[in-house]
Amino acid sequence: MLGRVLMLALLAPSLVGAGVIEVALKLPLRPRLTVGAGETVALAPFVIAMTDQEARTDRAGRVDVQSEFARYLRKQVTRTTDLHVVDDTGRRLPTSEWEELQANRDFWRDIADETGAAFVLSGVIDFDIEDKSGYRTEEFVSPVDGRTYYRQVLVESTGFVFDIVIAVFDGDTGEKLVEENFRDFKEFDQRNYDEILGLFENLRALERQLVGIFVSQETSATRFMFTN
Repeated sequence: MLGRVLMLALLAPSLVGAGVIEVALKLPLRPRLTVGAGETVALAPFVIAMTDQEARTDRAGRVDVQSEFARYLRKQVTRTTDLHVVDDTGRRLPTSEWEELQANRDFWRDIADETGAAFVLSGVIDFDIEDKSGYRTEEFVSPVDGRTYYRQVLVESTGFVFDIVIAVFDGDTGEKLVEENFRDFKEFDQRNYDEILGLFENLRALERQLVGIFVSQETSATRFMFTN
């Protein structure tokens, strides 16, 4: 500690009159999984999260999240990588319990054998929609007397939550190589906002993170430099 104080004391005279500039840097982020060009990735079914109290007649149940997400992910991966993506989401899952499913190495190896994939991608999807309405108090100025009053205003909105776990399994061993959890929330000032539009707003917000499993990304950072 004393050494650091002495160093700062020595540096202090040289910093007098020095300017500081802020520099924005682009820093590379390595992909979570290194995959060779031209490798095949199989999209297995995802577990669709649903509590016992939920009914599939709710608004979120009107969306085929399995198909929509598989189509979107396949498009993004093929657009940003040299990987070959095979859709195997029509396969029946042996269990809907994720902890049990991810430990089932035979299941992942079977998918890889039948599709010729080097890697198998699966996980858990939780997509929820909540329509809300209520009153809030806001100020307004009367055009009659110019005084400020308060009034109750009805506010309606729709919230979309997309919470997903993505895991990648080795096609030869069935071992889980990567697991990531991504979550996004969007709210719109409109009741009964379209379900599909809401889902794709969530997906667009998570796009860089999703493909970041396979491809390098950039992140921004700020550094400060002293100038004489």
